Amino acid sequence: MKLYLTLIVAYLFAFLSPGYCQEYYFRHFQAESGLSNNTTSCVLQDSKGFIWIGTKDGLDRFDGYNFKIFRNKQDDSTSLGNNSVWKLYEAKNGIIWVGTERGFYQFDPATEKFSFLKNTPKTQVRSITEDADGNVWLIVGFQLYRLDGNTHEVTYMDQEGLQYCSTLTLSVNGQLWVGNMNGEIGNYDKKKQQFTFHSVFAHSKPAVSNWIEKIYDTGEGYFLIGTSNQGIKKFYINDRTYEDLLTYNKDRTEIFARDFVKARNNEFWVATESGIYIYNDQKRQFINLKKDAHNPYAISDNAIYSFCRDKEGGIWVGTYFGGVNYYSNENPSFEKYFPGKGSSSLQGNAVREITADRYHHLWVGTEDAGLNKFDPRTGLFKNFRPDGTISSIANTNIHGLLSNGDHLWIGTFEHGLDIMDLTTEKVIRHFNAGPGPHDLKSNFIHSIYKSRSGRIWLGTSNGIYFYNPKGNNFTAPAFFPQNSFYSSILECSEGTLWAGTFQDGLHYYNASKNIYGRLQLLHKGKDRLSRNRVTFLREAKDKTLWVATEEGLFNINLGNKHLITYTTDNGLPSNLIYTITEDSLNRWWISTSKGLALLNPRTKSIRTFTKSSGLLSDQLNYSSAFQDEQGRLYFGSVKGLISFNPYQLQPDTYRPPVYITNFSVYNKPLAISGKDGPLKKSLLLTDQITLPYNQSTFNIDFAALNFTSPDNVEYAYMLEGLDKSWNYIKTNRSVYFTRLPHGTYTFRVRSTNSSGIWQNNERTLKIIITPPFWKTSLAYVLYSALLAGILFLTIRSYRQYLTNKQKRRMQVFAIEKEKELIEAKIDFFTKVAHEIKTPLTLIKAPLEKITKQIAPTPQTEKYLGIMNRNTERLLELTNQLLDFRKTESEQFSLHLKEMDIPGLLTAIWNTFQPTAEMKNIVFELSVPGTSFQSLIDEDAFTKIISNLLDNAIKYCKTRVTTVLIPPSEEHKNFTIHVINDGEPIPEEERSRIFELFYRSRFTESIPGAGIGLALTKSLLDLHEGTIRLDTTKNLIIFEVEIPARLA
Repeated sequence: MKLYLTLIVAYLFAFLSPGYCQEYYFRHFQAESGLSNNTTSCVLQDSKGFIWIGTKDGLDRFDGYNFKIFRNKQDDSTSLGNNSVWKLYEAKNGIIWVGTERGFYQFDPATEKFSFLKNTPKTQVRSITEDADGNVWLIVGFQLYRLDGNTHEVTYMDQEGLQYCSTLTLSVNGQLWVGNMNGEIGNYDKKKQQFTFHSVFAHSKPAVSNWIEKIYDTGEGYFLIGTSNQGIKKFYINDRTYEDLLTYNKDRTEIFARDFVKARNNEFWVATESGIYIYNDQKRQFINLKKDAHNPYAISDNAIYSFCRDKEGGIWVGTYFGGVNYYSNENPSFEKYFPGKGSSSLQGNAVREITADRYHHLWVGTEDAGLNKFDPRTGLFKNFRPDGTISSIANTNIHGLLSNGDHLWIGTFEHGLDIMDLTTEKVIRHFNAGPGPHDLKSNFIHSIYKSRSGRIWLGTSNGIYFYNPKGNNFTAPAFFPQNSFYSSILECSEGTLWAGTFQDGLHYYNASKNIYGRLQLLHKGKDRLSRNRVTFLREAKDKTLWVATEEGLFNINLGNKHLITYTTDNGLPSNLIYTITEDSLNRWWISTSKGLALLNPRTKSIRTFTKSSGLLSDQLNYSSAFQDEQGRLYFGSVKGLISFNPYQLQPDTYRPPVYITNFSVYNKPLAISGKDGPLKKSLLLTDQITLPYNQSTFNIDFAALNFTSPDNVEYAYMLEGLDKSWNYIKTNRSVYFTRLPHGTYTFRVRSTNSSGIWQNNERTLKIIITPPFWKTSLAYVLYSALLAGILFLTIRSYRQYLTNKQKRRMQVFAIEKEKELIEAKIDFFTKVAHEIKTPLTLIKAPLEKITKQIAPTPQTEKYLGIMNRNTERLLELTNQLLDFRKTESEQFSLHLKEMDIPGLLTAIWNTFQPTAEMKNIVFELSVPGTSFQSLIDEDAFTKIISNLLDNAIKYCKTRVTTVLIPPSEEHKNFTIHVINDGEPIPEEERSRIFELFYRSRFTESIPGAGIGLALTKSLLDLHEGTIRLDTTKNLIIFEVEIPARLA
């Protein structure tokens, strides 16, 4: 009976104790975050600081930012043998033992490879531990095995009570304990090498199952024992007795307890199928944390499988469906209030105004859900919204609050001003904008302020007003511009009233001195406030004025107008400042659009808190800050309200280790490749990497293993050999290097902790970039030999050069002489031509008469024909030579006229046809069917074609072909090909074929003077045409191209 009373008392304490209440906030890591699977069976932090998570679909290593997943690869015997991981344990030598659904594996951190433990069954591993002698004990299936730490032999432990083993633990004093499915736990005697068992179900209520799931040594002289059907038991080690600590859930179902962890002194967490039970050993009380669909910070699943307490004091929670949850020991400093299930929670996300009444209630105005009344003693909220009655508030969008006695002044967005009676919680007065001289001119009441004289001021979107109690109306003072948007009002200690605006600066009025105006803050000739949006005003204890704006924070000494500016350049997370509040330690809390900043004006240091630190959102909200009488601070955000005691927020003292987590060359991560590759072992253990010169573009990722607030950790790096100082890169964790020259570099990286304090945690990596072969020592030896050879060849070449130079001089001399000789020939032949042209003409005329007058006889006809032909030939050569001389001396002028080119070409061709027939030459002409005109010199054209046809007939074997190609739209020139099948002209002679008097050595046997082609080219030059010689194996082709119209 006494036992049952004890259980009932414990149960009542567990659920009904009002004094033990603390909020627990969890971060969730699930498949969407990169986790391999949401079913997480076990969690481990290794000696380096990485978190290992065993899931249903792989083994994950987490650095606070990214998950690296190890899975089975069918073709890789060194990969994880099975993806369903149940247990993890790190041995003293750094090896990580992995218990899977199908066997026991060891993970080598150096090679990052897995190997199966032979002589053990390939079935589920249920428990792993290591004793003081380095022996690893494991339960595979339900059998107990021991792996000898020295011989690595596996021994199956066969003893009564060990047939159905379920769990193992090593006690604080180093003694091994085993639990089984029969409700017994046994301690191992090393001398006797056997276990002694003790029942923990002997005097308990009969259970469906006696399965012992977990044995946990609290270090307080007792074990906590988790069972599958009778909840949590307490086993006292010295006298071997036990008690049932908590058996049933609130709904009287049996508790299935799987794991335990000590969170802090006297506080133990219990992993169960019905959430987390938190046990206070000193008070013997339990609280139950369960999944709450309306609370994003609750545990994500009720089926809790495992715990792991990390080096920072945070607790990792493995769940069956909800991934892994993380409870930070630092984050509870921030109390969170956000919309939840039921009417007793905060309503609305966008928290705007916060104030307190005389009854110690907090009033919280939101922009999306009206007004909330908060009782800090009970933690309960009451919500007020418009309900259509005159006693309800006018709008859900609240922008100004002021508690004045028993009245609460409520400013709304575009719905005027409400005054609520705090005793009845009813609106008793309402003011709207109106046309009268004492009416408000705007329904947007942005801010409400009470000066020391008791006067109540309203800042609106269209002017500033003060309330007249006697007339129950408002006055717009003349000393403030009335068309401005007034965002904040403050009376400083010396009596000046300050009014901040949106884009009209900061205005002031001092009644005792009767002065007013607009404050100018000049910086580099510009007023920092004239077009800036003032968001908040606050006076410091040292009488300076703080002005929050959307472009930074200003601290103004009103005496000497000295200005101190704080922006992101000084360390603020954002230049958009919402509010600023001073705590009792003279530190300033600054709410921004990217976090809550803590400024120490004395040291100028800034620490930033974000969602990672425990805030509801990085973005806080305008005008939303409050400090209660106890110094507790409240800040509104776009996702709810937070509160905290600023004295409890101590700087983080944990020094996170920094590791290089990735090294990629051309965006491809280096893999461990043994002796042949640059990465010979795990990057986490690597001190040096050697890369070839063509892999000198790479990026490096790193991480400080801080899990409390990883997003607040900042980094700095330096690459010795390239950088001369540290590069501070905020929260960026990757750096890139492109085409580094060969050489030796040292990469150095360090970080802050989550409080922004720089740590002595530097990690270094030596990087050697080898030179290309042409810059190696061997290459330089070869270069020396090559240089010697080049020097030798240079000297020899120079000597040869001198010899050749002399030869070239002789050649140039010979060429010049040859030119002189040719010129002399031309002069001589020209003079001779001039001298003989007239006699030839005089000979030709009588000869023609004699031929016509005398009676021809065969003999006279023959000789007269010979005389006539030779006279004509000599006269033709004379004319050609004279024409060439004229073209060279530019005395030959063209007489251009429109000519029918196909007709003219045909006529010239016909004059040579008899000669061709006489020589039995196939003489062909191809002209287009359509005639075309061109502007040419008929005589010059006739000479060009005649020379080409004469040459072709003279040197061909059997065939001469002439082809005319007319001009086209694309090709404005017409082209003539004169083709014969004579002997090909050698390549070396083709460039000289158009020189005067030049004759190929292959045609010397055929009579010729070497004038015709030279004259042809000169005449074509005058026509702006071209001539080109092309020879194939069997043909000689002269290609003439003449513009259809001269330019």
